Amino acid sequence: MLSPGFGVTSPPSPPILAMINAWIPASAPAALRSVYTPSPFQNLPFHWWECGQGPDTVVFLHGIMAHAMAFRLAISPAAENFRVIVADLPGHGFDRTFRSPRIPPTIDALSDWLQALLDAIDAPRIHLVGHSLGATLSFLHARQSPEPRLQSLSLVSPGLKLRTSPRTAPLIKALPTSVASLGMNRLGIRLLEPMQWRRARMSLPELDAYLTPLKDPARLKFMLKLASDIVAAGDRSAGGHTIALPTLLLWGDRDHLLPLDTAHRLHRDIPDARLHIFEGCGHSPMEDAPLEFNRALADFLTR
Repeated sequence: MLSPGFGVTSPPSPPILAMINAWIPASAPAALRSVYTPSPFQNLPFHWWECGQGPDTVVFLHGIMAHAMAFRLAISPAAENFRVIVADLPGHGFDRTFRSPRIPPTIDALSDWLQALLDAIDAPRIHLVGHSLGATLSFLHARQSPEPRLQSLSLVSPGLKLRTSPRTAPLIKALPTSVASLGMNRLGIRLLEPMQWRRARMSLPELDAYLTPLKDPARLKFMLKLASDIVAAGDRSAGGHTIALPTLLLWGDRDHLLPLDTAHRLHRDIPDARLHIFEGCGHSPMEDAPLEFNRALADFLTR
C-alpha cells in the first residue's frame, strides 16, 4: 500500500507501486507524485517524481545506471522550501522518451532532451542538482545554453573526466545485453557497491527497487551504449569559466570513478563556485552522508 500522505497522478502500475513502497521518504512534507507529461519526442512522455511547492523549482538529475531513487534521501529536505522534481533520464527508471529515434544513446542527444525537459517543466526559476551523468548534463547545459530561468547549479560528482580510459569504450559498446543482465541482481549490485558507495548500504527493498528498471533489456541496452559514449568522450571538464551561475561542487574524497583534482579544477574555473568535499565518501555523497549533503545543499540553495 502507499505510504500515508502520498499518491500518484493516475492508478500506479505494479512497478511504480513497488518503487513507491520501497523508497518513498516517510517524512516528506507533501504528496510525492509519479508524473508523465508530454514530450516533443513522438509524444513519448517524460517521467518524473514531484512534491513540494514554492516559487523556485529544484530539478534533480540522477546518474547512469540509476534512477530517481538515487536522491531518495534528499527529496524531503528539499521539498520543505521548494517545488521538487526528480526526473528519470532517457532509458532510466520509468522514462519512455528513449524509445524515440530522436533520442539515441549519446551525451549530445541527452543535452537536447534536457532542454526539452526544462521547457516541459515550465518553471520560471530552476535550480539544477545533478549527480554523475546528471551533473555532466547540467554542466554542459549551463555552459552552452545560458538562460534566465536557471538560478544555480549543484554538481554532485560530475562525470566530466573519468578514471576509465576512453580506449575501453568499444568493449562496453560490444558487451551483449544478455551478459550484462546477468549482473542485474542482488549479488551483482552488492559486488559493485564499494565502487559507488563507501558508507551506505541499501536495504533489500531498496535494492530490489533499484534493480527493477535495470531488468528491462531495452533500457539496459540503451544504458550500455550511453556508457560507451560517455567513456569515449574523454575529458569534458573544460569551459567552466563560461558558467555565470552560482555553482556548488559536491565530491567524495574516496570516489573511485572520478579524480579529485577535477573538483579543484572546476572550483578554480567556475567564477562563482564553492566546493564541498565529503570525507570518507564515495561517488554518491547524497547516500553516503545524507545529513551533511542535505545541509550543504540547503545552505547553498537558500543563501
